[in-house]
Amino acid sequence: IPSSLVHSVVGQVVRGIALARIAKEGDEIAVRLEPRRIDLLGLPLARAQEIAQKHGVNLVFDKEGSDRIVVSQEPGTTLDVLAEKNVTVTTAPLDKVIDIELDETHAPASCEVFRRFTGLKEHDAGMMPVFFKFDDVVLFKPEIAAGTKITPENIPIKESPAAALGITNDSRKGAGLVGVRLSKNTEFGPTSEPFEGTNLIGRVIDTEKLKKLREKEMIYIREVRK
Repeated sequence: IPSSLVHSVVGQVVRGIALARIAKEGDEIAVRLEPRRIDLLGLPLARAQEIAQKHGVNLVFDKEGSDRIVVSQEPGTTLDVLAEKNVTVTTAPLDKVIDIELDETHAPASCEVFRRFTGLKEHDAGMMPVFFKFDDVVLFKPEIAAGTKITPENIPIKESPAAALGITNDSRKGAGLVGVRLSKNTEFGPTSEPFEGTNLIGRVIDTEKLKKLREKEMIYIREVRK
């Protein structure tokens, strides 16, 4: 590519350029990146220490413990970490980290919104604040940008399953509110909205941890992929 103010050189193809030349529209090409990404979020602290040591990077952490999970890192990019040879991480106890599964097959648009505004789109761990708790319902309020569309999809039909994770869609005033209900319900979804106002986006695996949460508390989530 010629030198230009509208182009940024971000890397160099070192092998396999012929594949790009013969590829047709719709073909998929596997890409192996060097250096490998250093993303420690969602990992046990011990595993994060192993990765840092492998790359010759000094790891600074807030608290030691076998149950600690990395929930943030600074610098956030691999190149900055390698350049500084230093990375600082914040950890949380395992009982504050909740594993979830997302149903991208049936709610792709809603899952994309959820990942984008909780941090799961870029990392293996995200976060969102507890908004309200009542009965067997826990509500969360991630910071979703104004104007974000949450079109109705994958709404419950006959019942909302126990431990289902849902997000209120644009048919209701509380659009963007995320919730989980510990028991099944034949009238209301996980955010306590009627079925037509609820998009089911997945399920919570660690339901026992939900019972210990307090309002306004920040919780950390990890997506478990099948």
